[in-house]
Amino acid sequence: MRRPLTAAALSVAGGLWLGQCLRIHPLFSLGISALLLALLCRKPSSVLFYLVGFSLAAACISVENALYLQSATLSHPETGTDRRNVAGKVISDPVDQNGQTSFRLKTDAVCPDGSWIRSRNVIQVYLRNPKTPVLYGQRWKIAGRYTGYERRFRNASGVLSAAGKEAVLIPSPAHTGWIGRCYEIRRRAAGILEHGMEAFPEQTRLLHALLLGYRQSLPADLYQTFAATGTLHIFAISGLHVGLIAAILIAVLKIAGVPKRLWGLLLIPSLLFYTVSTGMKPSALRAFTMAAVYFIAPLAGRRPDVPSAVALAAILMLAVRPEQISDPGFLLSFTVVSGIVMVHGFTVRRINGIRTPRWTLPLRQSGAAPLRGIGLLGITSLAAWLFSAPLTALFFNTFSPAAPVGNLVIIPMTFMIVLTGCLTLFSGAFFPAAGLLFSHANRLFIDLLLAIIHWIAEVPGTWRFIRAPTEWTVLLWYSGLTLLFAGPARLRRPAVLLVLLALLLWGIRIQRPVREIELFAQRDSATALHLPPDRWILVSDGDPFYTARTIRLLQRKGVNRLRTLVISDARADAETVTRLQRFFHPQQTRSLQRSGRLCWPVGEGTICLSPGRAFSGDPQATPRRVRAD
Repeated sequence: MRRPLTAAALSVAGGLWLGQCLRIHPLFSLGISALLLALLCRKPSSVLFYLVGFSLAAACISVENALYLQSATLSHPETGTDRRNVAGKVISDPVDQNGQTSFRLKTDAVCPDGSWIRSRNVIQVYLRNPKTPVLYGQRWKIAGRYTGYERRFRNASGVLSAAGKEAVLIPSPAHTGWIGRCYEIRRRAAGILEHGMEAFPEQTRLLHALLLGYRQSLPADLYQTFAATGTLHIFAISGLHVGLIAAILIAVLKIAGVPKRLWGLLLIPSLLFYTVSTGMKPSALRAFTMAAVYFIAPLAGRRPDVPSAVALAAILMLAVRPEQISDPGFLLSFTVVSGIVMVHGFTVRRINGIRTPRWTLPLRQSGAAPLRGIGLLGITSLAAWLFSAPLTALFFNTFSPAAPVGNLVIIPMTFMIVLTGCLTLFSGAFFPAAGLLFSHANRLFIDLLLAIIHWIAEVPGTWRFIRAPTEWTVLLWYSGLTLLFAGPARLRRPAVLLVLLALLLWGIRIQRPVREIELFAQRDSATALHLPPDRWILVSDGDPFYTARTIRLLQRKGVNRLRTLVISDARADAETVTRLQRFFHPQQTRSLQRSGRLCWPVGEGTICLSPGRAFSGDPQATPRRVRAD
């Protein structure tokens, strides 16, 4: 093959995905791997080589899953919610928001029933009002409410929620290492960006998320707005951020007269520092690995190859953390960048300029440079949308037809914000007055970005909640796109048929009729009723926590409009009710306390709702279904 690294990355990713889906026994996977290795040693071939990579990857994820199941719930075999005492080390940069500090804790011991037991887990901790600031590398003993995940989520086995009085800092030698120093510099950078912007908290939080990776600091409503409009990707520290940092550093190196072939020796450590400081997200690591391969190639006397750089980045990241194969951030990052590379290559091979029967205008001419830039931006936006839409629907249940057009405005605006933010950091570190000037200039760009994104979200039809496609539908979609843009010409018609088949299966799933009454409950706080043929009724007491979970539930069901929103508590939070109305546009909003009894026709009968508890019973038993003929 022309690019063996690409085939190796596909074989590794395929093996990890199959092992994750089928839950293959580790001994079976290892036995198959040993057999294939024996065949490879006897008769070497490229096909056997890739099959060995496939089987070893499946064996690796099988072993990882087996080890995870033994310790996922902190020494308890069942997954659930319970009180736990844990002790461990902080392994992430803590984020403070609204009196709550969130961080990752690598546990050393757990006390489930009065006696301490050794435990090796990573959990997400939410600590309310800690007595002392939480820093990277510190050791803490925390008692709180633990909820275990059925599957590992972002390398964490569960969530621990605790109050500050239930957390005790364990005295230990102050040793944070170079990662801790990176996080400390990140906090200082956040302070520089915040200087002079204290009166504009929303703009400051957005800048922190956009430039430093503090996505947790974004308000929930703003986060949902970006997710719904298909523009949440701008907050992923990726090629845009790494490329801009590299461009600024290259300008400095050019001024200093450093030879081009030596740029990598200075750029790679600087970009690694930025990647670590922003939290080492999958998109950032992918962008850093690609940049490192690009700048190392001249030192080795080789020409950089973008597809091989993407493949090498995927192999290295999966080798370190195989469970990332099911992480949305990892999948979106590599799928989108691979799609952009394929579509750009397809376009460049076929379009050399603008041609009509009478004249030709090559895009390389200086007079057409702006047109060429707009064309490349449009192609990039369309490619990113084509390759991200199924995964966005699969993981976030949102579909935004206006995303390709919106990105034409959002991406240049994001570039200006990141550029001005970098200038704020570099100048503010040495000349605070200059940094303050750039900060206020940046605020104008951020205000314009917020105005644009809110306008896009308010336009009817620009986004909607949608039922997630099946994994086989997603596989058909990406197989068709890959054959269309990277395959031989004779396979283009079958590729188009695969894409159309994926759209057909997805449409059938979305339009699936409902003949049963479905009931979904979130404890005693919220209940959603699905009445045939497609009417949704939501009964909520306005609790903010359970409202967020209810919105996620309705989002997964593809609900965009409620027949009736019923408020069951007169003390319901007004902001929470407004949020429900903005997301689901109910035809009517009623108060159960005032209306008394509410009824809706179903088939030949009616279903009525009376004041009191909207649902009583075990919430794990939901959804409940009743036949409605």
